[in-house]
Amino acid sequence: MKINWGFGPPKEPGEKGGGRDTAPGGESNSEQHTWTGGSQLATRVVVGLLWAALIAGPLALALQVLVPESRPVVRQDGYVDRIGEAAAVSEFAERAVVAWLETPGEQSDLLRAYFGDLGQSRPDIPWTTSGSAVAEIVKDDTGLWSVTVGVDAAEGTPPPDAAPAETPETAETPAATETPAAETDESGEDGDAEATPVQRITSGRLYFQLPVLYVDGQMIAQALPAPVPAPAEFDQLASAYDHGLAADHPAFARVANFLSAMLVSGDQASLEAYSSPGTSFRVLNPVPYAAVRVDTIVAAGGEAPSAEPSDGETVEVQANVTLSGSNGEQIGAQYALALQAREGRWEVARLRTSPALAEPVPLPEPAPVTTPTPGTSTSSSQGPPSTEPTREAGTDAPEGSTTETP
Repeated sequence: MKINWGFGPPKEPGEKGGGRDTAPGGESNSEQHTWTGGSQLATRVVVGLLWAALIAGPLALALQVLVPESRPVVRQDGYVDRIGEAAAVSEFAERAVVAWLETPGEQSDLLRAYFGDLGQSRPDIPWTTSGSAVAEIVKDDTGLWSVTVGVDAAEGTPPPDAAPAETPETAETPAATETPAAETDESGEDGDAEATPVQRITSGRLYFQLPVLYVDGQMIAQALPAPVPAPAEFDQLASAYDHGLAADHPAFARVANFLSAMLVSGDQASLEAYSSPGTSFRVLNPVPYAAVRVDTIVAAGGEAPSAEPSDGETVEVQANVTLSGSNGEQIGAQYALALQAREGRWEVARLRTSPALAEPVPLPEPAPVTTPTPGTSTSSSQGPPSTEPTREAGTDAPEGSTTETP
């Protein structure tokens, strides 16, 4: 009688310990219990999943910390910094202004991609342009991008056999050389100075302002380009360099040798010999200049640096140099350097990105922020004026009392 207790198949005669002996035919009758193998496999799967979970947690945390987010940076004032959008609008505005100048009237349909159905008055002989670039781009209060494009433009030249174009109302306009009548000043007296005739150019650097609408990668000009004045000029700030170095000053020779190694010889070892320890200056490679001449070196601080400085002393200098090309032509350049003393000699410790200034760079004034007064209604609906508790200067009105104001 075969009895199965639930721990595997019934045992045949001759089985030992649950295994089978070899049958008379030479075949093995041993049999692995299927429930044991399945249990081991399930255990391995569970252990593998636990290890995967343990590894995935720290890995996900590291990726979240190290990988930067792709969404735009939003400041507390609600401004969204979209560099890509500004770049796309700049490129579109530059192409639109150039096309507006160079497209003749017979091809005006080509401008629809930039200006849509805006009315246009096109010349038969278009302008020629070169050197276009974006001078300014801002996003105004309406949400449109305002782009100022600068371009070297020249009026189109008619063919030699063409008749000269007539200016409208030529007879009614004064000649170009005629001086307008002097205007009277506020006192009623005629001005003594003669008005200068307007000088007009037919070619030069011109600037055009273009409003651009940007929506989900699509752009179109909201108006035709408007000629605007060139960006305003600004006076240079006062320099902090106020004391010249003599040509025989030790710092003069150190700076000259440093610049010669960097710009002319291309000798990295010599460059490092005139540099402070820990710096990482590199020579120009390939070398574009045949010679460099240090004309003057001016130091900041009111007095020349010491010829035998103590270790750790620093000084700001500006080197005015003349560079010579392989063709013998010369061009001026200026280097702002910081020198530091070590072992009784001056060494170049830093190449400054900008010169030392004697006055701060002016910053734009922040836009005024209107803070609503507590109790002031922001609703646009009309209503009776509210009476606010006020206290005039010099009065000691009891707390909680109100004073009516007209």
